[in-house]
Amino acid sequence: MPTCKEFIWRFVFVLTIFSVFGICTEVFAEQQKSNEAAEQEPNEQDDFLEMSLEELMDVPVVVSASRQEQKITEISVPISVVTAKDIHYSGMTNIPEILQFVPGVDVLKIDRYSYAVGVRGLHGVVTDRTLSLVNGRQADSPSFGGPEFLKLPILLEDIERIEVTRGPGGAAWGANAFTGVINIITKKPEDVLGYFGSTTINEFGDSYTHLRWAEKQGEWCWRVSVGYEDVKSSDDAGTGSYQSFSPALTGAIGFNNYSARDFSRNVRFDSEAVRHITEMTDFSFGFGYTQAESGTYEQVGYFPRGNMQSKQYRGFAKLEHKFENGSSGYIQWFGNFSDIYWPNIGISTTSENDIEAQYNFSLAENHEVSVGGNFRWIYIDPSRNNVQQALFVGEPFNEYWAGLFLIDRWQATDRLTIESQIRGDRYSETRIDWSGRLTALYALDAKKNHIFRVSTARAFRAPLVAQRKYTATQIPVGGGLYAINAHLPDDKLHNEETCSIEAGYTGILAKGVTLRADTYYQRFSNLIGYRLTTDIFGLAHYVPDNIDGADSWGGELELKFENEKGMFSFWYAYNDFAADMETQSLRANLPAEHKAGLTGRLFLAKGLTFNANYKFTDSTVRDPSQGGSAGSSNRLDLTIAKAFADGKGELMFGVSDLLNKTTEAIHDFSRVTGHETPGRMFFTRVQYKF
Repeated sequence: MPTCKEFIWRFVFVLTIFSVFGICTEVFAEQQKSNEAAEQEPNEQDDFLEMSLEELMDVPVVVSASRQEQKITEISVPISVVTAKDIHYSGMTNIPEILQFVPGVDVLKIDRYSYAVGVRGLHGVVTDRTLSLVNGRQADSPSFGGPEFLKLPILLEDIERIEVTRGPGGAAWGANAFTGVINIITKKPEDVLGYFGSTTINEFGDSYTHLRWAEKQGEWCWRVSVGYEDVKSSDDAGTGSYQSFSPALTGAIGFNNYSARDFSRNVRFDSEAVRHITEMTDFSFGFGYTQAESGTYEQVGYFPRGNMQSKQYRGFAKLEHKFENGSSGYIQWFGNFSDIYWPNIGISTTSENDIEAQYNFSLAENHEVSVGGNFRWIYIDPSRNNVQQALFVGEPFNEYWAGLFLIDRWQATDRLTIESQIRGDRYSETRIDWSGRLTALYALDAKKNHIFRVSTARAFRAPLVAQRKYTATQIPVGGGLYAINAHLPDDKLHNEETCSIEAGYTGILAKGVTLRADTYYQRFSNLIGYRLTTDIFGLAHYVPDNIDGADSWGGELELKFENEKGMFSFWYAYNDFAADMETQSLRANLPAEHKAGLTGRLFLAKGLTFNANYKFTDSTVRDPSQGGSAGSSNRLDLTIAKAFADGKGELMFGVSDLLNKTTEAIHDFSRVTGHETPGRMFFTRVQYKF
């Protein structure tokens, strides 16, 4: 099996040949164009095929590919965008439910407050192989890693778009952008001026309320949002039937007394203010707060009946400046702070501060460069108040990250662009490591309506505290007895590594019609899982280790049509995965092999809007060391919205998961039981702007 270094050198050779061919082709094309111009008179064309990209449509702009605004047709990595309209007309009230309709994204609903979300698989409730960001700022758990979407102080109607990057993203964003990046971009205060209120309620009594105020006075502009969410448990919703995935343990863990406790109550506050200091300088800052209470669940056979309490604080301050020579840059601080009481794990206080800077400039004509770096320091203080909770050996912890990056984009010819990204990161608990991406983009036509892309990339994932220091000291085995050290820590783990080779095509097929096709092969090495060992007393222990590697391959296809009357899109994703060992522990689920989705939206007469989202998901294979799978599923969501009061108000009626009364119990890696959750759900929403 070729190593990452062999992958990269082979790709550089191919890219060199590709570049020489592209430049020669460009020279020939320019000569041919000159000959044709001499023979023909200039002629105006009304046909849309002769129109420029900008004339054809408003091309979406994204920032997650290379940390700068770019047209989505000219980026070095495949990105799907969930727009504000997609979020609004879906009627959904949480981010994981929205992400399941994105190509290549795997979402498993473990219970009403727990989701496993990942790009191209390797997803679990507490895994960190997909990096989550808010406006480019780290949003993962510093202890366990992985997205914490339901705890973030974000209100859905404040989201401008969600950018989902498929493939290694470490060269732009650093460690743990292993299989992809989910970047939530919020709306600017000046874009939502005025007052806004929204309330959603469903048939089970769940409610979601959002109030917002945005104002502009002189050089100041600000936005303040507050919200409250109340989600009933599966039992209260008439489902919640428990299932044991380890029948041999049912007597020892008291399975017959289990009942679903997946309710949640969440208060959110978010704010942002912008001061336009000069025409070239902006200063912005913001603060967010979440206070959540939720029921607990069984984990490793331990099921306390207390409630989880969590508080999360997020803040940032950012200074941006554009220079007279056309360059630009920023420096910012952002911080994540949390206090969590988790009956299964214990008490945890975390403090995460990050200083980051970036400078963008032109090295020459058609040659853009971005350089920057960050320094992050983390304090984690976990503790416990009973012996069945987790023990983190050596607590508390003081850790730091430091990273430097360089992104170089060179337009070699009118049609050929070469982009290279390189980043080095130092994590105090492991070794220095690097990420990279090298991409060639070639326009197949002079108007750049059809662009072909080839890339190679490398990224790494560093094991956090939960992998290196966590030990579950006791779990019940019956008769008042406990097994000691079910998990043993290992602080000598190596970084996980991945390399990929990718190819893609983006095309404007007609006015308002776009097609994107992407394919990839990804090689993983040093993947961390758990090895089962026994001590001299015959007790089982699970020890984390860099067990082996894996291969992943597949592709995604997106076709979208959009005009003033509505939108229709179709996508299909094939994501396959093969571990090197048949029963290899991965601590995560494999991707569903086949996924497909349809979205249709019609803007009808009299202020009516109809929206439909459909998705088919193939069966999801669980961690190979545990076996089993979640069955295939079909999901259909329908909404109808009616605007009133000259568009200031809106009333929506909808149903989510129309085809299923309940959803099956899911066996997450860390649990030996699971329960059904509600499926079909009717809801109504009212909104008003003034």
